[in-house]
Amino acid sequence: MSRLKRLNPIMDLAEKRENEAVQALGRSQQKLDEARKGLSSLRSFRENYAARFHQSGTKGLGVRQLNEYRAFLNKINAAIAEQERVVQSSETELQARKAAWEEAHRHTLGMQKIIDKLRAEESRQAQKKEQVELDERASRRGKSTKTLLAVFW
Repeated sequence: MSRLKRLNPIMDLAEKRENEAVQALGRSQQKLDEARKGLSSLRSFRENYAARFHQSGTKGLGVRQLNEYRAFLNKINAAIAEQERVVQSSETELQARKAAWEEAHRHTLGMQKIIDKLRAEESRQAQKKEQVELDERASRRGKSTKTLLAVFW
């Protein structure tokens, strides 16, 4: 079995790993996008809630309403802080997935270079073998022509 044929399963595995890495990268990017969207929604909700409270506050609020507002605002802020941690975690995961994909891609490219070199070498060897065979045929043909000429002269 040629070296090229022995490398085909290894190349297939490298390509499979690269495809898996790019799919994981895509999932991580989607997860990050969703986390950022959730964070944006929470921040927007907090701004709207604060604006409504401020508008209500101009008309006057009781102590109970003020305490409820503060408690709910604290819950929103806690949810925002948690979502910020999720975004940060998702960004870290995305960077790790990107690095894993880049490594898998470099490996695949390296394997492809090796395979290309082997193909070129096999092609050169085949051409060299063919040339040797052609040279031998030409040499035999030349000898047989000389022999025939020698017989007639």
